Amino acid sequence: MLFGIVTSSPRGHLTPQQSLDLANMYLECAGRTQDSELSMVFCHDTEVLLHYVKKAAKHADDQTLHQRVANAYVGLGKALDILRRGTEAKAIFKKAEKMGVKIQDQSQVAQPSDLKSDTTSVKGTVDSIVDTVSVQSQPAPSLRKHKQINAVATVPSHIFAENVRSVTAAVKLPEPDERIVNTPLLACCLGLLNNSHELEEFLEPVARNWLQIVENDEDEPERLKILATDVIRTFKKEEIKDAKAVAEVVCLAPVIERDLFRDLLGSFVDGVDRSKLLDIHQLQGLARLIQGADTGFLDADDLVKILSILTTRLQNTHQQSPQHIYQLTLAASYVLDAMADTKVEGLNRETLHEPLSLYLDALKGNAEPYLMYQAAYACQALLCVPDNETLWGATIRRSGKVIQGVSGLVSAVKGLDLNGFMDGLKNIQKGLAGASDVIHVVVTAFNGASSLIEGGQGFLEGLKEGFSFKRKCAWYPALRGADAFIRDGEFSSFRKLVCEAPCRLDPAFQWGVCQRLGEIASNPVWDARTRRGAVGFLGEMYRNDDDWDHQASVKEWIVIILMQLSSSPGGIQQYVDALLKELESNDVSELKATIQSCREKDPSSYPLKVTLPSLASPSLLDRVQNKPDVEGTLRQLRKLRLKERGNAVYIQPQAKAGLQASDDQRFPLMEKVNDFLESNQRVFLLLGDSGAGKSTFNLQLECSLWNNYKKTTGRIPLFINLPAIDKPEQDMIAKQLRKAEFTEPEIRELKTHRKFILICDGYDESQQTHNLYMSNRLNQNGEWNAQMLISCRSEYLGVDYRDRFQPGDRNQRPEPGQFQEAAITPFTHDQVQDYIKQYVLVHQPLWEAKDYEQALDLIPSLKELVRNPFLMSLSLEVLPRMVDPGEHGRLYSYVLS
Repeated sequence: MLFGIVTSSPRGHLTPQQSLDLANMYLECAGRTQDSELSMVFCHDTEVLLHYVKKAAKHADDQTLHQRVANAYVGLGKALDILRRGTEAKAIFKKAEKMGVKIQDQSQVAQPSDLKSDTTSVKGTVDSIVDTVSVQSQPAPSLRKHKQINAVATVPSHIFAENVRSVTAAVKLPEPDERIVNTPLLACCLGLLNNSHELEEFLEPVARNWLQIVENDEDEPERLKILATDVIRTFKKEEIKDAKAVAEVVCLAPVIERDLFRDLLGSFVDGVDRSKLLDIHQLQGLARLIQGADTGFLDADDLVKILSILTTRLQNTHQQSPQHIYQLTLAASYVLDAMADTKVEGLNRETLHEPLSLYLDALKGNAEPYLMYQAAYACQALLCVPDNETLWGATIRRSGKVIQGVSGLVSAVKGLDLNGFMDGLKNIQKGLAGASDVIHVVVTAFNGASSLIEGGQGFLEGLKEGFSFKRKCAWYPALRGADAFIRDGEFSSFRKLVCEAPCRLDPAFQWGVCQRLGEIASNPVWDARTRRGAVGFLGEMYRNDDDWDHQASVKEWIVIILMQLSSSPGGIQQYVDALLKELESNDVSELKATIQSCREKDPSSYPLKVTLPSLASPSLLDRVQNKPDVEGTLRQLRKLRLKERGNAVYIQPQAKAGLQASDDQRFPLMEKVNDFLESNQRVFLLLGDSGAGKSTFNLQLECSLWNNYKKTTGRIPLFINLPAIDKPEQDMIAKQLRKAEFTEPEIRELKTHRKFILICDGYDESQQTHNLYMSNRLNQNGEWNAQMLISCRSEYLGVDYRDRFQPGDRNQRPEPGQFQEAAITPFTHDQVQDYIKQYVLVHQPLWEAKDYEQALDLIPSLKELVRNPFLMSLSLEVLPRMVDPGEHGRLYSYVLS
């Protein structure tokens, strides 16, 4: 009854007795919290309520209620005195004196019996309620011991003294076309290329020079992207995706493009969803993928789907190991983090939100502390994801402060603005410190719990009593901010956050900080100084009770982490062992007992979220690079062919549908050929007179196709000069590739995996009579996959020439719709003029364009001849040798003679 009234009614609607009960609960919270600011908030709320009850008691002339209010004032005064608010304490004591309580030396304290709440009004609802706590009878540990915890923690200056900005590992960055030694190096290279502008001021000279070289190489950036793409494609084809393969592709995930990332994400989601037994490796990969996803790479629908799969898995893992449950909970935490970050809304309460919340809440009774903590973290994340009611519909709030704090926090995290982040945390802490903490005390009181963290109780007991499972807490966003600083190497900012966060004494926050320090220490990505700093930070948190309070469960967790680091490879074991010995020498009995307890629990069973296993050898990258480097050889062929083509004179030719078609029905030949290449047709026959420009067109087509070539997926243009190939009717593609210095393994790779556009020139010059398409068995099973364009002089062919070119089936019968032809037409007058202008621009002869045009006007027969491109080129080369510029009369006389 009381809980319902408190959570649904304004204070003015409470009865005087209910208000007194609530005031006493506020006072209890002031005694139990270890944050002085929160204690003052509770004391202020207590005073407000007592002022209201005092008036009510006076109006009703209720002496019993009057006496209890007076005694409550005594408790409030003592609480303020211990909080070193002497002036405010004296004012409260004077109020108590005016109500008839004798205060001698301001040390008189009300006895528990005097301050006990009258619980008769809620007797029918609960069996008992916690005694209202006077400051002397039930203080928080810090008040009971009269020990003042430092407002800000300090750590030695050498620990996390500076941010780690270097993005280059202690490895040699590869030269263009050099073999990549491992996948982390490939990820490093791609990361540098993807973020070159943002990282420019932080780069070491070696990295800056490498970037300049690679960015000036038109092929190297694409080669690196292709390697990453091939690694992920190879992974997807693997039937068994072990931990090392997962580690390798996850290493690449932050530096690949969005489409490839989403392809990899889909592979992991399907692997987790479809496996009968939980595939723990793919689950870990999925969690890492979500954690490292770039902005915009995850859609809301993706996250809801993944969370649904994980929730179903969680509900079906009751008989599985705690490790499996932990990994599922960890993955769910990452998904929920991402959902909170991307503001996913409309989460279905009945089918997803509530079942997951209930399951996570049930984990608070689990025997494994790391599992309970991860469940509490997931609950905090879930509380930040709105369901399909409203975000704040189920909470009591000081709305302005809470919402202001959250919004400020998000913007601060994105910019890594430490000051803005700290302000946001303070706003959240104050906003949540009032009503929601009181409600929490009421709930635990109804459950018969005397406190959340009683003297002698550990963090696990607090979890089991519901700590941090049902209400938003500042430690969750604080840890999210810590993760952001760690991710970006902002370790000095991380230190300041941990030491000054308003929630730094919260055991849940300390637990999370210790876990992150352990992960930093065990992660070889960070340099030795940073990893040793993380170990030293753990030592400071264990030693310094004045800064961190005496949290028994947190100290046990620190020892567990240190023992795990001591037994794990990574190069810091000696430093960890020295710290353990030092701690043991200073705190023999307690530490020995803790170490013995940890050994009995097997520290290795407490998982740190460290990097995934070292990469396999041979790795997926090795396997990709061990395949023939066809792209490297194709790259060389492309460069050679484009160089040979150079800056040649070229006029787009016109063509007609066949030899018998009218010249009036012309069309641009290149457009017609491009339409053919986009179709399912197999053979295009190009006809024309001698010198009509067939070979020139074929070379220009090859150049255009190479300029638009898409590596790894694009069709390969291959120009084949048929007269230069021995017996082209048999295996002509392989013969041409050998001429281009492709190796036999490369040729086999191309035949198996790639498609070609064959440009076969000079059918007539090779004296061919075979159907080259059919004799080379193109597009048959196990053979070359290709479209063919083939050119031939018109006069070489007979009446039934199409049989020599038309594709057929296995029985040599022509396949309809697989063949088309075109015949090049002579130059028009406009094409002749365009050719002359290009010729003068490219070759810079003695004559100008107008000289050539005047000469052609003088000789009508020559003007007709130059409609043939070959004769045109000869004429333009010879004319200036016959007569000087401007003496066209002599030229005319010479021609007549």
